[in-house]
Amino acid sequence: MNTDSVAQSQEPQIKLGSPMAIVDGVSFSGGDFWTNYGGNQSIQTERLFYPRTLEDLKVIVREARDNNKKVRCVGSGHSWSATAMTPDYMVSVNGLDNIHSPVQSRDGSGWTVTLETGVLVSQLDKYLRDHSPPLALPSNVVPDVVRFGGMLTMGCHGASLNARTLSDTITEMTIVNARGELVTYSEARDPEAFNVACLNLGLLGIIYTATIKVEPMNIRLRVTDSYPTLESLFLGPQAGPALKARILKNDSTEFLYWPFQHFMKPEQNKNIWVKEWERTSEPAEDLKKYEGLPPMVDNPFFSMLQTGSRVMEIPDALHFPIGDGVTTVEDAGCAFKVDGDFKNACEAIAELVKLNWTFTTSKPECAGTAIEFRFIKASDKILSPAYDKDPEAIYCMINVMATSATPGFKEYSCRIVANWISKYHAKPHWPKMWESVDNVIPYLRREYGDRLTRFNLVRKTQDPSDMFVNDTWRPLFQENEL
Repeated sequence: MNTDSVAQSQEPQIKLGSPMAIVDGVSFSGGDFWTNYGGNQSIQTERLFYPRTLEDLKVIVREARDNNKKVRCVGSGHSWSATAMTPDYMVSVNGLDNIHSPVQSRDGSGWTVTLETGVLVSQLDKYLRDHSPPLALPSNVVPDVVRFGGMLTMGCHGASLNARTLSDTITEMTIVNARGELVTYSEARDPEAFNVACLNLGLLGIIYTATIKVEPMNIRLRVTDSYPTLESLFLGPQAGPALKARILKNDSTEFLYWPFQHFMKPEQNKNIWVKEWERTSEPAEDLKKYEGLPPMVDNPFFSMLQTGSRVMEIPDALHFPIGDGVTTVEDAGCAFKVDGDFKNACEAIAELVKLNWTFTTSKPECAGTAIEFRFIKASDKILSPAYDKDPEAIYCMINVMATSATPGFKEYSCRIVANWISKYHAKPHWPKMWESVDNVIPYLRREYGDRLTRFNLVRKTQDPSDMFVNDTWRPLFQENEL
């Protein structure tokens, strides 16, 4: 199974309709069936465009405006929500993959790099590693096969307490709006519009470029993997404070849990995989010495995990392999604010393990499930599910997953998300499965409140005709109810 944190190599599936055609130099096909990576979203589009330049984006917007069509963008297709879906014009941004030379600030305090929306994580990692001096993102999503446009617009994240979400690393963004204009957003130009642009859900237009913060790769990460018991981490009166201390001592911490102790056997797993990253100036180790080690766990999907500690360059540490490169999953995830003593985090995790066990053992076809969670600092982006006025607030980003097409998972995951909403005021992570949760739209409109109004004020200046609003976002942003 895979999540936004463990997916490995899959791209969306496209079944071509009509042959390729060209309009003013922009390639497109018609009547295509597009299916996302997880297999839970599929749609037939009137046109699927393949732009490669800024001028191509302007042509697409002109065509949509002249023909009264909706526009949504797609990349690697690693969202489980229907955010990219439209029967009108879909835009594959994969050909927009240029990276500009990194720039150091005048005072020498930091670096930024500007990239086009279709750049893969793996592309940027290699480009920055080859730069002099070598650079890296301090935190990132685990898979390196996803593209930055979707990651930035949807508020995706790593596991670092210091780096927050990827949207929080943006210093400038350029977007082609519904009038075909290239608009530049930055804190200096307009703080409110910039905040909206950084996590815009694809609703301001087609992203052309983003400029993000990076850092010299003279800092490395010591990665420690362990497989302790659930009881030792999450049960007992001191579990919350102990978990808090563990999280705070690390740069990043991630937890992975699968329900069966032994593959294809009924015993419940009493242990949980913990990955901890600590920043260090020690030299990176030669990772080849770890190749070919025997499996540590009796589960083929997680068999590449190894206990122990090793020092790695940042990209090598963040993008650890999980899965078989073929199996896909469905994923429902939320963010909720952690109590000062982490009591609610321990409670949520312990309860989820029980609920997951009940579902997993309900029938043999439900056996392929897992749980994953991380902790990050709050975001200041107004549509982030981890938004908080307190920059030191900590949020738990928690996910429940199952192999694609697992019977009953959609209904089960909706109940899980509804439970998190009821108990912890959780907010769904936008790329994950959330649209089918009972009463989720009224809940989100109440919880986001005036932030939706603020977002809409900016959005309407760039897309007054709702060109970029599909059926997923329309109910959330209906002005007559805001």
